[in-house]
Amino acid sequence: MSAESRYAQQIIAELEGIEFETGSDIRKYTERVRRLSRALAMELEYSAQELEAALKDLPPADGESHMAVRRKARSIARHLRRSAEAQRTVGIEAVRTWGSMLKHFEHLIKPQKRRKTIDLES
Repeated sequence: MSAESRYAQQIIAELEGIEFETGSDIRKYTERVRRLSRALAMELEYSAQELEAALKDLPPADGESHMAVRRKARSIARHLRRSAEAQRTVGIEAVRTWGSMLKHFEHLIKPQKRRKTIDLES
């Protein structure tokens, strides 16, 4: 098991343990989703590079050039790169969840500041 896999499993276990009882729980959850998404996006990006490198060194088919093999390798790896980009979007949307929570329920999350009353008689 790779270090990335253990890290992802740790974050997933943390996510499963979070209950949505307070605003800080929701914020903690969205931040952890962002961390998990970043880690997965990086893993997918590295895997895309490794896959492309491995595929471009394969021998070409009859009547095919090495340039065609490189183009096919890049095309295949593009799917993993798109997956990485989608994971970055997941992280962004998770953080936007917290922003939306603040926007719509700020009165419940942030305590109201009490105004000092001015004693006009002193």
